[in-house]
Amino acid sequence: MATEPRESPLAAFIALTRRGSKDLRLLAITIFCVSFGFGTYFATFNNFVVEVLHLQPMDLGRLEALRELPGFLMFLIAALTMRIAEPILACMALSLLALGLGAYYRVENVQTLLLYSLVWSIGLHSWMPLSPSMTMNLADASNRGRRLGQMSAVGAVGTLCGMILVFLIGKQIGLHGIFLVAGGIAALGAISVSMIRRDIGHAEKPRFVFKKRYKLYYALTFLEGCRKQVFITFAIFALVRNYGTPLKVVAALMIVNNLTNVLLAPKVGRLIDRIGERKVLAFCYAALIPVFIGYALIKQPPILYVLYCLDNLFFLGSIGLNTYLHRIALPEDLMPSLAMGISVNHAAAVAVPLIGAALWQRLGYQATFFGGAVVVALSVFVALCIKPAKVTETSGI
Repeated sequence: MATEPRESPLAAFIALTRRGSKDLRLLAITIFCVSFGFGTYFATFNNFVVEVLHLQPMDLGRLEALRELPGFLMFLIAALTMRIAEPILACMALSLLALGLGAYYRVENVQTLLLYSLVWSIGLHSWMPLSPSMTMNLADASNRGRRLGQMSAVGAVGTLCGMILVFLIGKQIGLHGIFLVAGGIAALGAISVSMIRRDIGHAEKPRFVFKKRYKLYYALTFLEGCRKQVFITFAIFALVRNYGTPLKVVAALMIVNNLTNVLLAPKVGRLIDRIGERKVLAFCYAALIPVFIGYALIKQPPILYVLYCLDNLFFLGSIGLNTYLHRIALPEDLMPSLAMGISVNHAAAVAVPLIGAALWQRLGYQATFFGGAVVVALSVFVALCIKPAKVTETSGI
């Protein structure tokens, strides 16, 4: 029986960038740049909209719903672009992302915020199915989960670097200036991905896939969209608005989260390869139930900071959604099914900010997080319906 090499996740990340194929290295550079740019944006956004634009919870809900609309329409975008080579499509998507993020430099009111948010959102959501599809198509059959975990670690390193930048010099360059940096780094990612060979992926992909055999993937992806959106939209916003959390603390929390991703994402990927998606997903969703309940009931900011980081930790299990789809999907269905999954995910992402904002406004923010607890409880049940995967030996780097 083959023995899995023992190495730290950081060593696996270094090995990927040094000894992986040229295309894997280019993809890793792309993911790093995209994550760096988005990390600087994400660490800054909530303080920007509260301190500069003075957004209210309902304003934020409307913004998030509009921003997630391209994700909901992803199956249409994918159908229109399915014959374009994945690296070229990725370059186009990341160019839009870079343009939209950089244009935040000029945002002075809600109207321009909505416009530029829509631009980068189209780019980001077009990129989202391409990243795992390209990773799995460049990986060996026995280590796709591991490769996804490694790419998640690469992304976490990039996000971490962006957030450290905000932590160190955010005050000096100003909130608007941070967005200009974010757009510039994302543009480097667009250049890198354009150099990957064109023949990866299935040449004759169907334009539209929605099949009964993928129903559990769709259901879990929808519930994941609900869960994720509650925390992405409202968790940091609640800390800034209700507890006055400063930019440095927000950046520090995100730095901790991304250090966690760097250290643990490859391990989670290997664990999925070894024991299957069913166990990992069910455990992670079950662990999130007390996290959401605690966020609703606890008033002490330091404990809320810990809960915010725990949500990120258990989110790593969602790597299993992509490996599960790859395990059950026909090769030609992979890319369009990932795109359909993003649309299903964002059906939730469009609705949840509006519902969550309405609950916050009428019942207080606690109701929003109690709703999130119900969603993850349902996710546990659906995850347990997955047929166990066959245990396989993983290859080395």
